[in-house]
Amino acid sequence: MSGYNLLVLMVSVDQVDFFNRERELAQLERAWQTDSPQLITLWGRRRVGKSTLLSRFAADKRGIYLYGTRIAEADILRGLSHQAAGVLGDSYLRASPFSSWPAALEYLEGKAASERLLVILDEFPYLCDMTQGLDTLVQHWWDRLASTRRSLMVVLAGSAFSFMEGLTGARGPLHGRRTGQVEVHPFDYLDATRFFEHLDPVDRVRAYACYGGIPAYLAHWAKGNTVQLQLESTLLAAGHVLFREGEELLRTEFHQEALYASILRAIATGEERASDIARAVGRGGANEILDHLRRLQELRFVRREVPVTEWDRVRTQRALYRLADPYLRFWYRFVLPHQSLIQLGHGEGVWRREVAPVLDEFVARTTWEEVCTQYLWRRLSANRPGVVFSHLGRWWDGKQEMDLVGLMHGKVVLAGECRWSNRAMTGADLLTVQARAARLPLGDDPLWVLASRSGFEPALRRRAAAGDTLLLTPEDLFAET
Repeated sequence: MSGYNLLVLMVSVDQVDFFNRERELAQLERAWQTDSPQLITLWGRRRVGKSTLLSRFAADKRGIYLYGTRIAEADILRGLSHQAAGVLGDSYLRASPFSSWPAALEYLEGKAASERLLVILDEFPYLCDMTQGLDTLVQHWWDRLASTRRSLMVVLAGSAFSFMEGLTGARGPLHGRRTGQVEVHPFDYLDATRFFEHLDPVDRVRAYACYGGIPAYLAHWAKGNTVQLQLESTLLAAGHVLFREGEELLRTEFHQEALYASILRAIATGEERASDIARAVGRGGANEILDHLRRLQELRFVRREVPVTEWDRVRTQRALYRLADPYLRFWYRFVLPHQSLIQLGHGEGVWRREVAPVLDEFVARTTWEEVCTQYLWRRLSANRPGVVFSHLGRWWDGKQEMDLVGLMHGKVVLAGECRWSNRAMTGADLLTVQARAARLPLGDDPLWVLASRSGFEPALRRRAAAGDTLLLTPEDLFAET
């Protein structure tokens, strides 16, 4: 395959399922509909669907889409020439491709003189790797272009968060020039459900706990599969791409991935404090891995958590680290330790002996609280009555903790607990939440939230009828589409 074919390969929007990117598409469309030049940066972690989104956006437009790869600059420019020639009907350009990036940028500027033109440079960090100073070239080009009012919209997209942020940061070449930014997030629990709607609500939570919300992973879910069958045929099957994906992600992002893999493994097995993580990976102290943790946070592999009451503090002694991606949580907890057995074709045995007996414990520790938090944010966005907060998260003080604490103007307006067990929650659970919340600055008439896999005793349901208590089961969380 020639270099330009590698570069201009686009996802066929007619061959993939596409949903839940209405907000991102609308943001891009608003920029397209303006008369002024637009410079948009777009970021999202790998496999989240950036290229599919951009392909859909460009499908009905006079647009040039270049997907960057680490190949020679001359091949990149040939690919861009071929793409531009096809879109703009320029047969001369096919025979005489761009000789340099300045020539290419000047050409594109000229083609936007009388008609709106879209230029998408996907995986822009790769293009900059192959052409030193390309970001500065784009800066100078844009400064000139913006003053000419050419009808051009440029989208620079990438997976490297620190690079994309650095482009427009205080010292970045595009500082003050960006007209918009888009971040593409993984699907939340409810949108991910579209891939396994046949499962009952409890199993949907389990499925989300194993797969998460990355569209490229969810696309592998076979219609009608149970959680067991799906895992045995993908993550626990040596020949499947998702069996190796955990390793491939790190290999793509880091030249020396061993320490990063050890950090992720330590967090997946229960270490949460930086000092404990450092000890688990053979380092002398937290300072030796803080840069690594920051890099993993930038990639959205790891999430740093502080008590929600300390959300605005730059420094705190109570910071904890958790894996942010459900797929990685499952992979490092269950796949990596048993790779040899899976390679020998014993995925079913790994499911039966290692996964199934503790899967609900895993869901309780990693996912149920997260799903409930996402649900409450959805209720807030929908302006549902009784749910009002500006910040929502966990709280702990070294002695006690609560799964859900919502704040408004520094006051606790929501407090709750999430339990994934076989026991129905009772009035005693509500009293426990109220006693713990009393240690914090309570607002007037706070909302009490209890989320239970196994439901609630009748007396507690009668108590909830008063209106100040919200009871949630998996069925409730999936009742709203």
